[in-house]
Amino acid sequence: MVMVELLGPGGSLEMVEAVFKAGADSVYAGVKGWSRRSKKYEMGDEELKKAVRISHDYGGMLRAAINAMPKAGEEGMYIEKLDSLYSMEIDAVILNDIGLMKITRERYPDLKIVASIGASILNKEEAMLYRDAGAYLFVADCKMSLDEMMEIKAHTGMGVEVLIHANTDFTYLGRCWMSSYKALKYESIDGKAYYVGSPNRGGVCFRPCLLGWKLAGDDVYASDFQLPNSMFLMLDEIPEMIDRGVDCLKIQGREYSVSLIHDLVKLYRNFIDEYTERGEVDIEAYRAELDVIAEKRDSERLRRTLELMKASRMEKSEI
Repeated sequence: MVMVELLGPGGSLEMVEAVFKAGADSVYAGVKGWSRRSKKYEMGDEELKKAVRISHDYGGMLRAAINAMPKAGEEGMYIEKLDSLYSMEIDAVILNDIGLMKITRERYPDLKIVASIGASILNKEEAMLYRDAGAYLFVADCKMSLDEMMEIKAHTGMGVEVLIHANTDFTYLGRCWMSSYKALKYESIDGKAYYVGSPNRGGVCFRPCLLGWKLAGDDVYASDFQLPNSMFLMLDEIPEMIDRGVDCLKIQGREYSVSLIHDLVKLYRNFIDEYTERGEVDIEAYRAELDVIAEKRDSERLRRTLELMKASRMEKSEI
């Protein structure tokens, strides 16, 4: 049976250490100002160097996320950042801008490139575009079926990465701009453009879809509803994904507590190992354990959502 990679989040150095202790094969960390998360959960160069050292000490790999859309004219700044990342022995970069992929492939052809979920690859023709730009692996959108992923893999030769802990969206991840209308503020991090309120431009999502919405015109047709944005934790689907050749299972969660992410990685490590060794697994036992973790996850997510909504109303600036 082919081994599948388990990828955990690295929102801090403490979290990087914790996910490897829990059994992850690799970790991803956001480059400050360049990834789809708050700068609070990204890392500067010195932290990234330490994260690489921790990863390699455990025999694992570190991927650097640079998956926010760059501002025009930032290519030179990207090359400087890329040189720095390469020198510190980053194992791969996660990108969604096809121009940055081309630069990366030409400058460091041995550096692995992952096409981020923000690239929103939905069919094999689109996947070939990113493959030809240098990507060897793509992160599948949460709405994509396993058959669709396998068709792209068979046709392009690219590896497939699947989110097993993440959230669904009413649109495709990476293509929602609603938060920008809620609150958008321009800042700069060491000269890099940073748009608070737009995850696509390196800032945060204020989660306006979770507010109470109303559909009104001449009449009020619906009120006090939320747009779809729910968290999921996969379990039943994982055996088939391993059998059919999914290459990487990714746990999202740089914003969660270290202890929560540790427990989540450990559960999935045990689940994957048991299935690959025995060819079967007691799903109900793992589901019971996962339900307990999910309760804590929901509590942390609600607290974070309220924090972000306050920030969007300028009640709190540190996010």
